[in-house]
Amino acid sequence: MLVLTLQEFFRVKAEPCESKDRGLVKSPVLVVGWIPRIIVAIARSLDAHGVPVDVASWATGPPIRSRAVREFVRLPNPENVPTDFMGALRSLIKKRGHDMVIPTDDQALTSVVEHYDDLKDLAHVACPPPSITRLVLNKACTLELAEKHGIRVPKSILVAHSQELDQLVDTLPFPWILKPAEKEQHEEEFKSSKLDSAAELKRKFPTPRAFSPNILLQEYCEGAGVGIEMLIQKGECQAVFQHRRLKELPYSGGVAVVAISEQPDPALVQSSLTLLRALQWDGVAMVEFKVDPAEGTAILMEVNGRYWGTIGLPISAGLDFPLLHWKVVHGESVNASGVGAVGIKWRWTMGYVARLHGLLTTAFRSNIARQALYDNLLHFSADFGRGIHDPMLKISDPGLVLTESLRTTGYLFASTLGPLRRRLIPTLHTG
Repeated sequence: MLVLTLQEFFRVKAEPCESKDRGLVKSPVLVVGWIPRIIVAIARSLDAHGVPVDVASWATGPPIRSRAVREFVRLPNPENVPTDFMGALRSLIKKRGHDMVIPTDDQALTSVVEHYDDLKDLAHVACPPPSITRLVLNKACTLELAEKHGIRVPKSILVAHSQELDQLVDTLPFPWILKPAEKEQHEEEFKSSKLDSAAELKRKFPTPRAFSPNILLQEYCEGAGVGIEMLIQKGECQAVFQHRRLKELPYSGGVAVVAISEQPDPALVQSSLTLLRALQWDGVAMVEFKVDPAEGTAILMEVNGRYWGTIGLPISAGLDFPLLHWKVVHGESVNASGVGAVGIKWRWTMGYVARLHGLLTTAFRSNIARQALYDNLLHFSADFGRGIHDPMLKISDPGLVLTESLRTTGYLFASTLGPLRRRLIPTLHTG
């Protein structure tokens, strides 16, 4: 297979990133979502270059506060009251004069796409039209399209009922990965989970039940999580970045809490661009692979059609995706010659704390968790050593520290209280 050099992916001339409207007041941008480490990274990037940023969310919990966020607005829940949501969002855009709307998580992306036609006349919506974006929101569609273009994907089966899982025990060897087949407006019923045996399957689904939407049963793929991040404009790559997950939340596999920047692998870049072009994607996206260094293989996991959780890493490495994205949308030239510094290490501190909490609470009953806890403690000093970037935690911007701490405290309290209540309730009933 022909593998192109990275330089061949870039079609625009490398020019200084000079603003055409230097000295003029820039229109504000509206960021929609609830994940602080994504939202504030975008806000700080744009605010540093004179672009005002407002944040809108319908999620419960503390408002997102940062010196880079001009205003935080609570919106009606789009799933419960879609008409009120759309009315409030349009009113906010008109009132504050936003010329760009950026959804930053799957729920926000789904909700914005549902109202794409109502928004596109007011501002640039930072995702492709619904017919394209929904192909990414549906993981089964993404994998099918990737396979058609010669990209290796895990063996996957769509499942509508738990009884189908029982029938597949002898068909697909364990371990299994179960994940929602579609990304939706509401918080997903369950995230990706790993099942090691038929006994675990019975414990997870003790009674028969239907799945709505369907779930995706996949073979387990060994390897490290590697993300290829791209900014695409009219089918051409304007910027590319690669990171590898070093630690995840939960420890068995999930979102990154420690990651490192790498030299982009030309083969992974080519596969990512092939897929994004097949999707006719425009804007930012992260293409996620599992890479097995022992076998030298890479398998596509999914595509995130919005900003990713480690967006602070490429910014710290010198590749400012939010600013480049804003420039492309506003017709400004971008410098597409760089891929960011290699070897930059990134840490999401509150996620790291939550991961450690999860390991401590499960280590007493799991050999895998005990080994992971040992490895975590062994590398703890390195994970908190000098030169590790946590772009969220800044003394000069204490608002985010408070938000992150409150969210993490609530998450840890709820995850601890649930099992404790289940132990106490039978005792109280029999006492």
